[in-house]
Amino acid sequence: MHKHTRRIWRKTRHPPSLLSGSQAKAPQGKAKDKGVPVATHTPVSITNGAEIAGTVLVFFLLGWFIDRQLGTTPWFMIACVLVAIVAQFLKLYYVYSAQMTSLEAQRRAAVHAK
Repeated sequence: MHKHTRRIWRKTRHPPSLLSGSQAKAPQGKAKDKGVPVATHTPVSITNGAEIAGTVLVFFLLGWFIDRQLGTTPWFMIACVLVAIVAQFLKLYYVYSAQMTSLEAQRRAAVHAK
């Protein structure tokens, strides 16, 4: 680590966060002294991963239940899991695309405002 970098870090009130944007929040006032973590939001990747896993599990159980009732052993389980995976990845794609379009528009507006 460069000696000037260490000096700059010592002058700041809190250490730099590895998180960026809305994921990082600097502690304020006395809360900093009480050991409040810098990151107060759950990272988006953890949330998306849990949502995908949960959805696949629910659809797997739904397919298992239908297969058990109808006596068609793996077919509904496979179909439901594939539908869940495709639907979740399509949802992630469209949400990500919408967020990126919004951020690009904000950046363009900030550049034109200067």
